Amino acid sequence: MNKYTLFYINGCPGARAVRMFMKHKNIEANEILLDLSKGEHKTAEYIRLNPMHTVPTLKIEYPDGRIESLYESRIILKYLDNNTNIEVDKWLYWDLGFLTPNVGKIIYPRLFRNEEPNMNDLPNLVEKFEYLNTSLKDSAFLLDNTLSIADFSSAMLIENSQICSDLISVNNYPNIELWLNNIKKAVGNDKWNTVMDVFCNTMKK
Repeated sequence: MNKYTLFYINGCPGARAVRMFMKHKNIEANEILLDLSKGEHKTAEYIRLNPMHTVPTLKIEYPDGRIESLYESRIILKYLDNNTNIEVDKWLYWDLGFLTPNVGKIIYPRLFRNEEPNMNDLPNLVEKFEYLNTSLKDSAFLLDNTLSIADFSSAMLIENSQICSDLISVNNYPNIELWLNNIKKAVGNDKWNTVMDVFCNTMKK
């Protein structure tokens, strides 16, 4: 059986998606919380695993002694799920190419620069919320009624967007709000809270 070590930070949506999925599937891993302020993502050991020094990183130790690593959350999710479904990929690429950058433009100014976002960027994120909300009409999850890794990935990005809930709130998108609740119910409160509590409490400060 392979041995896994997952390096993460609580604020990274991709890292939370991987943690949430692993807990949902009862995949055991040694979890290591990195302190980026101390440069723990730039040590020689870490850069050997992940030359891009990003999170999350999954270290895989095989029974024969080989060690490999993966370091993009969607690739990690696909590996853990052994997923080759192109419909899942469509959503993963949508959140990578369209949702991620537009969430970032709104939340990063507040998170990293103590500034307000450029309000000219908000309509682009609203468009993505509207698309997601419409896509979830009459559907519990992104792929009809089947919870997939795409749900985990996109849901964590939506959760990050709520750092600026005064500008764009899931409360105004009933299908998105229901979808998030469906994921939480499927995962279970204990596992959801284990992953989400530190992030949510930090964002309230």
